[in-house]
Amino acid sequence: MPHASPTTDPRRRPRGTVILVELAHALTFIPLLLLGIFLLLLLPITAPLAAELERACARLAGAQAPSSRPPGQGTWSWLLARARQPGRWMRDLPLMFVGGALCAPGLLITVGGGALGAILCALPSRLSAQAPLKLHLFAWSANISSAGQGWWLVPLGAACLAAAGGLLYALGRLRARLAQALSDSSQDKRLATLTAEVGHLTAGRTTLVDAFDAERTRIERDLHDGAQQELVALTMGLGMARVRALADEDGPEAGREALLADLDAAQDRAEAALRSLRETVHGIRPAVLTERGLGAALRDLAGRAPLPTTMSITDAEEHLDSLTSPVATAVYFAVSEALTNAARHAGPGATATVQLDVGAQGLSAVVTDDGRGGADPSAAGSTGLAGMAQRLESVGGRLAIDSAPGAGTRLTITAPLTPPWAESAAPSAAAGPARRGGAG
Repeated sequence: MPHASPTTDPRRRPRGTVILVELAHALTFIPLLLLGIFLLLLLPITAPLAAELERACARLAGAQAPSSRPPGQGTWSWLLARARQPGRWMRDLPLMFVGGALCAPGLLITVGGGALGAILCALPSRLSAQAPLKLHLFAWSANISSAGQGWWLVPLGAACLAAAGGLLYALGRLRARLAQALSDSSQDKRLATLTAEVGHLTAGRTTLVDAFDAERTRIERDLHDGAQQELVALTMGLGMARVRALADEDGPEAGREALLADLDAAQDRAEAALRSLRETVHGIRPAVLTERGLGAALRDLAGRAPLPTTMSITDAEEHLDSLTSPVATAVYFAVSEALTNAARHAGPGATATVQLDVGAQGLSAVVTDDGRGGADPSAAGSTGLAGMAQRLESVGGRLAIDSAPGAGTRLTITAPLTPPWAESAAPSAAAGPARRGGAG
C-alpha cells in the first residue's frame, strides 16, 4: 500500500485522474453489494484495508491523506496489529462506509450519464429505414430512420458524457476531501507529538532535578569553603581578642594595640565572608539582573568574563517592557554558561562577542568565539550545553549550536518575551525590574 506523497490541492490534479479513480469506485459498487455480508464478518480486517485503499485513492486525487501504515512495516504485520486493536480499526469504519456509500452515486452517474451518452453518440450510425428510431415525448413523436435525421443525437450524447465526467470529477473531489477529513493521521500525529512531549518533559525534569542537585551542592560547597571558613576564623579571632583583653599582661598600651590588631583582622574576616556570600548569591540570581534588567546584567557579565568579550545590544524600550523575569534569568545564565565554556575550551588568546537583539516577537542572544570550535552537545560530558538547552526550553526558548572544528563556536539563543505557560497570566511584580534598563 502506498505511503503519503507530497500533497497538493485536488483542483490541481488532472481531471482525467480523478475521473478514472471515481470510475473504478463505481465499478466496485456491485461487487461490494454482493460481498457485503462477508466483508462485515471480517470487519477488523476489511475496515483497515478499505480505509487504506480510500486514502491511496485520495492521494491520487491530490488530497492529504497519509497512509496509516508506518514506513518500513510490512502490510500483513501492520494489518494484523491494527486488527487486534479495536480502537484503531474502528476509526477506519467511517472512512470505509463513506467510501462505499459514494460508490452508489458514482455507479448511477456512470450508467445513467456515461452509458447513455455513449449510446446516443453511436446510435445515428445504426439507423436505417428498416430499423428506425421512434421517439415519444408527451404529445410529440418522431421516427428517425437515417444518420442525417439523427445528427443531433451525437452532440446530445457528447453533452451527456461531459456532464457525467463533470459529476464524477466533483464526486471524486468530494471523496478526496472526506478521506482527508476522516483520515486518522491527525490523531496519530497528535498522539506521536504528545508522546514525544511526554518524553521530552521527562528528560527535562530529570535534567532539572540533576541541575538543582548540582546547584545545591555548589551552594553548600561555596558556603563551606568560603563564608563558613571565614566566619569560623572570625569567631576564633574575636575569642582571642577577648582573651588578650582579659589578660592584659603587657600593660594597657600594649593590650590596646593587640586588641586593635585583632579587631582589624576580625573586620577583614567579616568582609571576606560578606564577599563570599555575595558571590554565592550572585550565582543564584545576580542583583544587577533584578535591579537594572537583562541588558545591564549582560554588560556586567561581559566585563567580568574570563576572556576578552565585547557586548552589543539592539533593543527597543517598548519591547523590553514585555520581557518577563523567567526569560531574563534563563537567557542570562545561558550566556554566562556560554562564556564560561568559551573560556575553558576556546584556547589561549580567544575572544568572544555577545549580541543581544530584542524585538516584538522575542529576543535572540548570539555568543560567538574565535577559538577551536568542535562543540558537540551529544558528546559524553557535554552536560553544560544540554543544561542550557533544557533551561531555555523551560521558558519556550531554543539553543542552536554551530561549532565546526577550527572555526570557533556560535551559540544562538532565542526565546519569547513571555514563556508560553505564562502568556495567559498577568506579569508578576518581580518581573518589573528585569523588564527595564536593557541598555545599561
